[in-house]
Amino acid sequence: MAATEIGYALPNAWDQARRRLALLEACHDPATFHRADALGVGPGWRCLDVGAGHGSVARWLASRVNPGGSVVAADLDTRLLDGLERPGLTVRQMDVVADELPTGAYDFVHTRLVLMHIPERDAVLEKLVAALAPGGVLMIEEDDVYPVSALADGAYGDAWRAFATMMGAAGVDPEWARGLPGRLQALDLADVGAELDSQLFRGGSPPARLWSLTWLQVRERIIDMGYPGDVVDAGRALLADPARWFFGPAKVIAWGRRRG
Repeated sequence: MAATEIGYALPNAWDQARRRLALLEACHDPATFHRADALGVGPGWRCLDVGAGHGSVARWLASRVNPGGSVVAADLDTRLLDGLERPGLTVRQMDVVADELPTGAYDFVHTRLVLMHIPERDAVLEKLVAALAPGGVLMIEEDDVYPVSALADGAYGDAWRAFATMMGAAGVDPEWARGLPGRLQALDLADVGAELDSQLFRGGSPPARLWSLTWLQVRERIIDMGYPGDVVDAGRALLADPARWFFGPAKVIAWGRRRG
């Protein structure tokens, strides 16, 4: 089944999307903020957050770049960004594949857990680089499935394999992120760096609840692909058990600076 037939697998239109994205923010925001701060984001910077979701990164950026800075919070579906009001912050509905980005306009461009979902990810990456002003910084955060594919077993592993199959049909590449540092170098960014955040978490914790809710969102699509529903249900039941520990995907964080 082609990606265009199955559609985007985790749409903001889902009735529990706000809850799922709040969990995602709880799991990932502290590291995102720490690294953006280390890269120098500060007053006067012009920022673009692509795939802004629920808006936590855009809000944080707005708090850092004012006075004098600006933030564009862009998403294909902005319904969860309604009411996001901060000085210098603009919400923009954007299809990052089809829509043009201004060239040389931003001091900081960020996206998190977005490009792996887009079949045109390499072309979009080039657009994000082109949107940087001279000296501007690009920071990309994407998951790599390797720890899960190597270590997950039992009902948890079965649910992950079913989930990965469905996501692959939707155009997701769960291994693309591991090549990010080389891709940024090939695009002639300077000062390229990268780090890896691994996930090891207890059942019932925020990461466990995030994955459980994510699987619930796509449960019917997994069934449509021929898997029995109890594959998902058994995996979600394990994730609720605080006596168990789980490996999740590794998050690849890569950054680079536009020359000039």
